Amino acid sequence: MKTPDPYRVLFPIGLTWGLIGAGLWPLHALGLLAWPAVAHRMLMIQGFEQSFVLGFLLTAIPGFTHGERCRPSELAIATLSAVAFGVAVLAGRLVVAEAAFVVSVLLLLTAVARRVSRPGLAPPLEMVFVAFGLLLGLAGGVVQLAVAAGLPEPAPRFGERLISLGMVLSLVLGVGGLLVPVFAGMRDPLVIPGVAGPHQRRGRRLLYGALIAVFALAFVAELVGLTRLGAFLRAGAASAVCLLVWKLWRLPGRRVLPAFVLWSSGWLVLAGLWVMALVPSFTFGALHLVFIGGFAFLTMGIGTRVVVAHGHHPLADESRTLTPLVVATVAVAVLARLAAEWLPARSTLLLGVSGAVWMLGWLLWATRAVPRIARTKTAPGA
Repeated sequence: MKTPDPYRVLFPIGLTWGLIGAGLWPLHALGLLAWPAVAHRMLMIQGFEQSFVLGFLLTAIPGFTHGERCRPSELAIATLSAVAFGVAVLAGRLVVAEAAFVVSVLLLLTAVARRVSRPGLAPPLEMVFVAFGLLLGLAGGVVQLAVAAGLPEPAPRFGERLISLGMVLSLVLGVGGLLVPVFAGMRDPLVIPGVAGPHQRRGRRLLYGALIAVFALAFVAELVGLTRLGAFLRAGAASAVCLLVWKLWRLPGRRVLPAFVLWSSGWLVLAGLWVMALVPSFTFGALHLVFIGGFAFLTMGIGTRVVVAHGHHPLADESRTLTPLVVATVAVAVLARLAAEWLPARSTLLLGVSGAVWMLGWLLWATRAVPRIARTKTAPGA
């Protein structure tokens, strides 16, 4: 039997963990649950986002690297690790959860290395951000595993940051640089102005190498206590990627909502990173501007394209899946979460509202996406 496309299995798992993770805050606001911050953070980044990362990369890596399709064993390990992670978090078994996350990252690293190492066409250089991000994710997972086992952390929440602001951010920037200009219909999508033409690798290699070095230095700075320097380094490097490679200073050429969602995701990521650097007292709000704004919009935008394109549905189905109401609910969730920082006396209520509205947005997306995930469109007479 043919192995199903990985996204068909892993996107629904990610949706499940995202809805549960966001749903913890309304339960807390109603007095039904104690402070759920740890479980919420883990389910949203290492559950929700990681499941979408697994589904996307295992589906797309063969195309990026001109390699083989996802193997049944790879899909099985990815599925088991994603399910085990969320179940373990909900059961309070954090060592098991972090071990499952580490397995999922090792799987992706192995899958990428297996395909890149084979002779053939060289993969896009943006894949260096994917490799770098996965290495940061592995390091973060190991740190988190050690902390869960009772060992001291080298710096406060350092493992979390290696995963969220390291792995996920690097994947967002790299995959976004490769796909957002194309999906959004930017003029000259493969050109990096002043650096490289569509198929020129030398300029890209120098630029990406320098930016990855800056990202690495940001974590070194944070590790030795220079948190604000690390925030400025990260924001500067991300700005270079988003402005030069994503070309956010241009409007999308495709004047449709999904294209503007992808474009907006880059601006939300940059806004959050710069607020963290410039206003350290608002760091938690800024992080959520990055996470539930930037990361979520990119996940929705690229996830929608994957569902539509790999299911052979009409391109117009993107706008039927990623609708104005879906986008509006996610935007309201972001605003409510920011308001929780501005109005601490009302933070419990606002956190509950943000979680509930975020759930509503993704449920609306799911009602349109899941039926398309479940079936492949066939041409008449096929």
